[in-house]
Amino acid sequence: MTMAVPAGRGLVDDVRVDEREGGGRRPDPEVEPKARRRSFSAAYKLRILNEYEAAPDGQKGAILRRENLYSAHIVEWRKAREAGALAGLSKPKGRPPVDDRDKELEKLRAEKAKLEKELA
Repeated sequence: MTMAVPAGRGLVDDVRVDEREGGGRRPDPEVEPKARRRSFSAAYKLRILNEYEAAPDGQKGAILRRENLYSAHIVEWRKAREAGALAGLSKPKGRPPVDDRDKELEKLRAEKAKLEKELA
């Protein structure tokens, strides 16, 4: 007795059976070869939160479907916003740029120290 199992999402379609290893097997085109975690910028999170909160009750689900998000995203992003984490994420990374006045001030202080040393 032979039983045929239809190939569903995530299953491999056996085209034919032969002795070669992996021979005749096609990967399902709907399944990505390697899963990748999505990441969202702070500006995107704030924009979606504002849009979600401003929407009437019937339209909130439409926003989530359109953006391919879950309600858990909104919950976590609200918590992060209330904790101030999203405001910190929107700042550029690295050191703040040095002001030209600070450079000139350091130069003048070094010159003053040199002149005082010569005078003494």
